[in-house]
Amino acid sequence: MTWIFVAVGGYALNAVASVFDKFLLSEKRIGAPALYAFFLSLTNLPFFALIPFGFVWFIPSAIAFGVGSGILFLYGMLASYYAIKRSEVSRAVPLIGVASVGLLFVFSLGSAFVSGNGVAMTDILALGLLTGGAVLLVSGGPGISGPGFVRSVLIAGTLLAGALVFLKESYLVSDFVTGFVWSKVGIFVGGLSLFFVPSFREAVLSSHDRFSTPKKKRKLMTAGYFFLTQVFGGIGTILVSYAVSLGSATLVQGMSGIQYGLVFVFATLLSVRYPHVFREHISHQEMARKLSAIGLLALGIWLVSMGSGLNGLL
Repeated sequence: MTWIFVAVGGYALNAVASVFDKFLLSEKRIGAPALYAFFLSLTNLPFFALIPFGFVWFIPSAIAFGVGSGILFLYGMLASYYAIKRSEVSRAVPLIGVASVGLLFVFSLGSAFVSGNGVAMTDILALGLLTGGAVLLVSGGPGISGPGFVRSVLIAGTLLAGALVFLKESYLVSDFVTGFVWSKVGIFVGGLSLFFVPSFREAVLSSHDRFSTPKKKRKLMTAGYFFLTQVFGGIGTILVSYAVSLGSATLVQGMSGIQYGLVFVFATLLSVRYPHVFREHISHQEMARKLSAIGLLALGIWLVSMGSGLNGLL
């Protein structure tokens, strides 16, 4: 059961990184999601230092799944940055997570129905909880900005779900170090591919203009916050990935409610100090809505991990 403690630590660090993401995506910091995603791809280069520790160079299936996982992850994070920028982080992060789990879950239920295995009552209950929690987060309240928010959430959830499946397959045909390093290669390749999309290329190449006007102190602080974010997110990713290699990816994902709860707590506290950045609405009604929604999502995801056919899929 070591993977449980590893996963908890990973999700706690990812929660901190998610809150920093929101801060850095403000217009006074990095701002552009494509530029932020490109910086993310560059910070994965140090992970190549793991090559001497059991990395196997030529396993074609491990290369394909690992690199594919990294590319999907990079673009999934890009979509999630758009969602985080357009909404409250305490809404965006749980919705992206439930979209990722929910898509895999619906696929699993469809496969079970077609094969004639039937659908368990716990699966129906879990789907209802996931749907109810998502509806609570999306409906009502002024925390959602722009019609593209839901689209960004669905794209992010789809791509991150695919990245998780590919990553698990890479681990199955190789080992943790080999699959992990190839996924980092994929993230770097995904970052370079941003230059093939004109709007993304413009956002990356205009970084000089973006950072030429702020004061030197602000630029240094932005670089420091970005470094801390990548340290927290990097260690969190390693821990979650290692937990996936030790146990079921679905069970690991089932504990992601811990991250959502911590994001809500951190973002609510920081909204008092930085209301122009986090825009968390802390009225009694909104807090009750978010807490109820996060509770439903966490319970739904846990039921998915405990009782669904996803354990066979992942």
